[in-house]
Amino acid sequence: MISATYICPVRGMATLEPPEPTRLGQAARVAKGLGFERLMLPVLEESLLGTSRVKVVFLDGLIQALDQVDEAGLTVWLIAPAQRVLGLDWCAPYLVKPVRDPAAGPVFVDGRVRNLRPIDWWEDPSLIQKRIRIFGDLVAAVSGHSALTGWVILDRALEWSRPDVQGADLVLRSFMAGIREHDENASIYLGLGWSELLDPEIGQTLTGKVDGLRISGGEKQPAGMEKISDLAGELLVAAYFGTLGRWLFGQPTQIEIGWGMLDKAADPEEILEAGKRLAGQGLAGVTWLSLADPDSRLCTQPPWVLRSGLERIGLLDQDLEPKEQVDWLKAIRSGQPGDAINDFIDISAKEYMADPHTHLSRLWQHFRESS
Repeated sequence: MISATYICPVRGMATLEPPEPTRLGQAARVAKGLGFERLMLPVLEESLLGTSRVKVVFLDGLIQALDQVDEAGLTVWLIAPAQRVLGLDWCAPYLVKPVRDPAAGPVFVDGRVRNLRPIDWWEDPSLIQKRIRIFGDLVAAVSGHSALTGWVILDRALEWSRPDVQGADLVLRSFMAGIREHDENASIYLGLGWSELLDPEIGQTLTGKVDGLRISGGEKQPAGMEKISDLAGELLVAAYFGTLGRWLFGQPTQIEIGWGMLDKAADPEEILEAGKRLAGQGLAGVTWLSLADPDSRLCTQPPWVLRSGLERIGLLDQDLEPKEQVDWLKAIRSGQPGDAINDFIDISAKEYMADPHTHLSRLWQHFRESS
């Protein structure tokens, strides 16, 4: 399954509005023509915190967005609540400490980017119930739409802040129950960063309850692995992370790609070979991190302003014309799953859990040598 995350190129995300429907419809039709099968739409929790009227307007707009994708012949998965999009954390105001901390990472909250630390909301029953209630409002509003076939829930939430197993299990079960109450057939994936491969205990407990995993986090690289220098290198790392995640957590695994576009251009032949390797690992799918480049006026707004080149990460330009980089689709489609996709793994899961930091980099070398 080949998909792309759609971040509205005319409204962006900082305004907390749903995607502009006309532009979304145009982009979806182009994506359909390129062979995409699904769009991923991130939904920020902060977009659902206004007055009842504001919330209704947002949800109506989101349904109009789903209508446009449906008419284009694609399906939609919602990433909700979306935690990290294009390398930036997006957070509701009640989930962060009100005091700025230069040592904390950037987070978009209450209309701007600030350095704030998360509170340990997993330990507060009232905040847990509030988040469950907000998520339930979203599910009730959009479930049953013909375009909506799946969800990515708790996207990167295990990283920010870190829960215990019991707290995470409670929230996951509650979110899933809300979805299943309205739609028994929707796919439910858990959104993880690759950092869960270094601390997999919570993930192993939770992933048995969902239909699959979505692994992201390519904006950073683990210590002990060389820095990605181009798209070809990123496709190989994605193939490795996806395969390791599927082996470790025992579930179908999707992987987010696209960060390799920020660096130097890769050799087309290397992209082709890396794409074949990625396809050959038999993963559930890949998601390009942003379908379309934003309008010029948005380039000075978050998230694009925070990282050089991020405004050019899309596969479609500002006029929704495909770029040359869409050839990676051909590379991935040209590969076929192999028979020995885990042959580079020479230990048991229990042995891996004993020292994941060592084994993550060690098995990466094995993966590269086995190509």
